[in-house]
Amino acid sequence: MAFWNIDLTTQDGAEGAAQNGGLACFIAAGLTVLGIAMLVATYQGAPAPLLGGIAGVASETVIFTVAGFRLRAGKGVIWGGVAALLLVIEMVTKLITMTGIGGVVINLVLLAVMINGVRGALALKRGDLDVDQVAKVFD
Repeated sequence: MAFWNIDLTTQDGAEGAAQNGGLACFIAAGLTVLGIAMLVATYQGAPAPLLGGIAGVASETVIFTVAGFRLRAGKGVIWGGVAALLLVIEMVTKLITMTGIGGVVINLVLLAVMINGVRGALALKRGDLDVDQVAKVFD
């Protein structure tokens, strides 16, 4: 099944979507750590702006990591929403500055999976999922 086509009517589908959203958050956190490393390696200037940039990107890393753990637990609607919003802001910034166009494509895929993860967590929170729906496949 494609990552943009999820089944939120069953318990397994909603849990799978939430867990995939958590994985996307962990990938985004890893990419921000890579961004910090690239920022430190390529920066040539006064240390104050560098420390400000590192602090900003490190806060993104923390938000993505917490959202990943919460979504993997089947919760995290708010944390996942904040992480998705951060990804949208990052994509808009990349498009405005015309830097990292390839990163926009990666972020777009991660955003789709994160949004589906938030939808899965919402479906789990509502609790109106049919657990017996999965067993009907084998009837």
